[in-house]
Formats: sequence, structure tokens, C-alpha cells
Amino acid sequence: MQVFITFCVIALTVASGYERRMQPDGAQLVDAKVPSSGVSLLKKIVGGESVTIETHPYQLSLRNYDYHICGASIISSTWALTAAHCLFPDPDPKTISLRAGTSNKSIGGRIYNASRIIIHPMYNPSWMDNDVAVIQVNAPFNGRNMQPIALVPLNYEPLAGIRAIVTGWGRQVSHSDDASQVTGLAGVEIPIISKEDCLKQWDAVTVTPQMICAGELGRDSCNGDSGGPLVSGGRQIGLVSWGSTKCGGPLAAIYTHIGNSAIRTFISSTTGI
Repeated sequence: MQVFITFCVIALTVASGYERRMQPDGAQLVDAKVPSSGVSLLKKIVGGESVTIETHPYQLSLRNYDYHICGASIISSTWALTAAHCLFPDPDPKTISLRAGTSNKSIGGRIYNASRIIIHPMYNPSWMDNDVAVIQVNAPFNGRNMQPIALVPLNYEPLAGIRAIVTGWGRQVSHSDDASQVTGLAGVEIPIISKEDCLKQWDAVTVTPQMICAGELGRDSCNGDSGGPLVSGGRQIGLVSWGSTKCGGPLAAIYTHIGNSAIRTFISSTTGI
């Protein structure tokens, strides 16, 4: 009975995290001032379209007790990349798995069990800073529609205005506010926003060098897309970290900056990639 109760508590905690978008301290105050545009009621990846695993073979569904909690990406034959907040503080690897090789997060492809989880040692949940983690799996990603995505090199800086695509299986909400899980992979192309403009949008909220800002009105990632890849020019430049609860609104979303030295050095020192 005690084991069953513990499992239920964990499952409810995971489900709760999936339904809300992560935010650092202070972001709620800025977010509350923004009027709802209504677009956040449309769907998960806001303003995007259905995509397939054939065109995004690096996409993974990160799972806790086989329940989708976040996105992730294949970065080598045995390593995956995701956000630290998806795994914080330190889950038992036995509870974590990854579904690869399918556009449907619930069926198809293959399940890989985690053998090792490493969260960035300087991850700060209050600021959502250094929001990155790596997962080693128990067998190589070598099935159909499974392919690593190249990472940008150390000190890479994306130029404001370049376009990037973010993919995931985020939360879908109907106009009646009845939340439902999305099974099909979706993607949307969004522009990189300059750090200066991003800081103005988010006012006093700390946007650190370890973060990239991206998005535009009506085009955004959303709840449940956390940890998923932001890709430009065939290379992963970021991963979904935090943003407005009014997905697709005027506030830029924040992505972990893979080219930043603190992030890129962590990845290379732990995975060799």
C-alpha cells in the first residue's frame, strides 16, 4: 500500500509539472501584466504545424514512470540532452526513460532506459539558470528514425532575427479550457530575439548569458515542450527552458543557450561531445 501511495504522489507531481510552464522568481509578476491574447488556448507548439520524426529524428520524449514529462534530443549514440528542471532535483534513473524513433509520444519507436543522469552543477531553480542536463541510456540509439543532432560549438552566438525551429509534444488546450495530451509531434519556426529587447520585455527578471530569447506573437513553445530542441541550420542552438504562461503572447520564450561556455563546457565534459 505504501509503495502504491508513493507512486501516485510521484505521478501527480509529474502531471502537475507538465501542465504548467516553468518560470523563475519574478517572472510571474511580469507575466501577470500581459493581457491574454487567446492564442495560448489553441494548442501546444503555438502557431506551428504537425511534423514527423523522419524530418526530426533527434526528437525524444522524456518519460517518468512512462509518463511524458518533457522533450529531449539525441546528441550521440548513447547520450540525450534535456532541461535540468525536467529532472531536478535528482530522480532515480530507474524511473526515467526516453521514447525514440516515433512522431507519436505514446506508441511506436523504442523505449530506452536511463542509466545515468547528470544535472548541471550550477543549475539554479530560482533563476532557471544553467538549465541543462544530460542522460546516458542503456543501449545505443540505432533504430529507425533515430539520429543525433549536431550541437553548435563553444562560444557560438545566434544573431538576432535568424529563424530556428522548436519541436515537441506540449500541452494542448481547447477553447473550453479542457486540457488534453498531445500525441503527435509539432514544430514552429521562430526568430531569435536580441538580448536587449528580451530584457525590456521581461523587465526586472534576470535573463542571463546562459539564455537565448526567441519567439513572436502567435508563434511559441508551450507547456510540456520543456527540454525540447531549438534548431537552426541543422544544429541545436538551444533547448526549451521557461516563458510566459500565455503561450504565443508578446513575451519572448527563454531557451538554454547551448553555445554559452558554461553550458557547452558542461555538455562536452560529461559526454565527450
